[in-house]
Amino acid sequence: MVLVHGLSDSCRTWNRLAPALAAGGRRVVALDLPGHGHSARPDAPYTVAWYAGVVAEWIRALGLSDFDLIGHSFGGSVSMCVAIERPGRVHRLGLVAAGGIGSEVALPLRFAAVTGLLELAAPVLMGVGTHAGMLVLGGNFNAEERRHLARVNARPGTARALSRTLRHAIDLRGQREHLMDIAHRIPEIPPVAVYWGERDPVIPVRHAADIDRYLEGVAVRRFAKAGHYPHREAVADLAPELLRFLDEPRPAPRLRAGARAPRAAAAV
Repeated sequence: MVLVHGLSDSCRTWNRLAPALAAGGRRVVALDLPGHGHSARPDAPYTVAWYAGVVAEWIRALGLSDFDLIGHSFGGSVSMCVAIERPGRVHRLGLVAAGGIGSEVALPLRFAAVTGLLELAAPVLMGVGTHAGMLVLGGNFNAEERRHLARVNARPGTARALSRTLRHAIDLRGQREHLMDIAHRIPEIPPVAVYWGERDPVIPVRHAADIDRYLEGVAVRRFAKAGHYPHREAVADLAPELLRFLDEPRPAPRLRAGARAPRAAAAV
């Protein structure tokens, strides 16, 4: 099982869920995306497709030919792209408060994407901003975890990576890329499950229901007391749900006839 974290986060975000999944008999691996955690900060485009290519190559280097893929937030967008661009390799796809299902996203992210000011931020400001953001967003990060994330996000090159990621993923209207922009490329999508916190302040929980407008047969679970981090705030509920999804027979979802991404539909 491969775990992909979200924007401005690191593989440590899974440190509460991963042990529960491993206890359920799963081999669990997680990576720091480029520009995040302890990974390099190359001068790169930082598009969703670019991230997906890096993740797919990393998985190939591990020798995994058939795997389950779980992505949180922006990592959900990346995971969807991996599943669709590498057909037949992803066994099950789990999306936790994932980007790329609807357009809406928190206003501060839209502002940061449109202005581009983030790329000018000094490393020390990135660290301070990370610490403040975690206090606002929740996620049950303890003091040591907040210090770690603030420290790695203060590394040179992080602001550039984050700014470019936002610029490609978000504009003033919200998220630019959508599952339906690429889902039609493959004949069969792997079984999909969507998990969301009812109190998510970043990406609206209604996206969990909206996916049914595009795909038929998706498993959806919402957690009443969780926000943007169900994998940290609702581990006792999420872990068994996720293990059940991975273990039980489940048909692949089907694209609904005429389904289009929100922006494409609006343009017609």
